[in-house]
Amino acid sequence: MPPKLTSLFFALLPPALYYTVRTAVYYAAALWARSSGAAGEFAENQARLALRGAQPWLLIGSAALTLSIFALFFRGAPLLRFVGTARPRLVSVMTLAEIGLGLNLTLTSLMLLLPLPESWFAEHAEGVSDPLGAAGLAVKLLCTVVAAPIVEEVVFRGLAQRFLRRGFSPLFAVLWQAVLFAAFHGTRLQMLYVFPAGIVLGLVYHRSGTLLAPIFLHMVFNAFSELSVPLPQSVWGLLICFAAGAAIVSLGMLGERRRALLHQAAVQH
Repeated sequence: MPPKLTSLFFALLPPALYYTVRTAVYYAAALWARSSGAAGEFAENQARLALRGAQPWLLIGSAALTLSIFALFFRGAPLLRFVGTARPRLVSVMTLAEIGLGLNLTLTSLMLLLPLPESWFAEHAEGVSDPLGAAGLAVKLLCTVVAAPIVEEVVFRGLAQRFLRRGFSPLFAVLWQAVLFAAFHGTRLQMLYVFPAGIVLGLVYHRSGTLLAPIFLHMVFNAFSELSVPLPQSVWGLLICFAAGAAIVSLGMLGERRRALLHQAAVQH
């Protein structure tokens, strides 16, 4: 098989495994909920509500199971190849937090500026926001700020992007893993804002050389999403927020690139 096809094939395996695990966990929980209750329409509705309320825990369990499978498969030294051994310094951590804030502000403003159908927001609320919110703040944060960033960075940046890099240029690897990252998210609204976020996360991973950097950035991005900071309702106000967020991200990425170049020069000497 040609190297590029091999690279594409192996890049698809980690997201496919994660999706399979999530689907299997969900259907196993659905079968258990239906089999443990009484028959009838009322019991069926109760089982559906219970399954909906347990969705955050199912996501956390899927993440833990997926990471366990990867840990068994890549046990020992090979696991460190995509995790990386570098430790982000304090200034770098603060820059990553800055990028996370700017990225969240940019994409949130963009979603409000674009003439998106109301059905997209309703679909997102029904499938994502409402089940997470019903689980309580602690479980919601555990799911969105801890479990999801760790497993998604391992799957899409640590594995998929790394496999793509073996057969393609760094830019292609970053773009294609962002496509996979967006396609993995179920709602159309998620796909729209996850794609540019995936590009930024991929660039940070490529430049930093450690998976700790995009994991932290992803956590910060999701944490700011949970704060629900009110934004201006006017178009001009949203445009200002969009421009400010884009400027923060650009300055942060330039700072990360400059530090990466200085680090490479220091290593060479």
